[in-house]
Amino acid sequence: MWDGIEEYISVVETGSFTAAADQLGASKSFVSKRVSELETRLGVQLLKRTTRQVSMTAIGERFYASCRDMRRSLASASHEAAQMQQTPTGKLKVSLNDTFDVNFISAVIADFACQYPGVGIEVHAGSREVDLIGEDFDVAIRYGDLIDSSLRAARIGYLSFCMCASPAYLAEHGTPKGIADLKNHICLSDLSGHWWFNSTDGAEKVRVNGRWKSNKGAALRVAAVRGLGLAQLPIAFVRSELASGALVAVEDEWSYYDREAWAIFAPGTPVPATLRLLLDFLSSRFARTQLRPWMQTSLAELDVFLAGGSSLEMEKVS
Repeated sequence: MWDGIEEYISVVETGSFTAAADQLGASKSFVSKRVSELETRLGVQLLKRTTRQVSMTAIGERFYASCRDMRRSLASASHEAAQMQQTPTGKLKVSLNDTFDVNFISAVIADFACQYPGVGIEVHAGSREVDLIGEDFDVAIRYGDLIDSSLRAARIGYLSFCMCASPAYLAEHGTPKGIADLKNHICLSDLSGHWWFNSTDGAEKVRVNGRWKSNKGAALRVAAVRGLGLAQLPIAFVRSELASGALVAVEDEWSYYDREAWAIFAPGTPVPATLRLLLDFLSSRFARTQLRPWMQTSLAELDVFLAGGSSLEMEKVS
């Protein structure tokens, strides 16, 4: 559609094919051919050519005016698009998992919204796997192994899990000394009946036994506080209970598990500026600082997720 128009505008504005060729960095014959092809395609004569000068026909004048206006509109649209890449505006539709994300991630996103008032946020929380593209989501926060290779992912950090129980439970049953010792304990788990631990191979899956299972972290937390057994839960999710003493963490490195946290989004480059800002913001909050309750800074350091600064690792889901 635009073939020959740029050359035509240049000829009109410079006054000759030679000057237009110099301006465009092309040969005079190339510019002349493009303008002739444009006239043939339109079925009209745009320029009157003589050996001394080139001038527009009446139709050519009107066509030039229209082309000039279109060029200005295009330049304005390009500038606006560039500005949108630099200034956070628009709306982000975010998919979160239940419970933990609602309690923690939504708070982080709310902080983001406070910092960038020009951005509208729509948060959807639930256990259902959403159709990111079909349902027009900008990003989904997920954990652990990823499956859908048609999407892109950014590792925003790690979600650290601790093993914890009520003081009453530990007083009665003692503190486990290792993974093998878990068979002597009552373990609260999700419906799979498994816990995960860090290992040299990445992660070790361990079957545990207990009479309380739930697919909701909040239900496991309540059961742990009531003394029903040991629970393996995100540190940030039980921060208040650890601080108050309602729950006590098992203070051994073997008892922890760090699960990768991912931001999943549709393929395509570049990543929109507003989404990139959110990814960086989440990454800074998820900065892996080896949070452990017995560290010198103790539970005050669990407010970290404002400690930020980690670089965002962009990876294609595989």
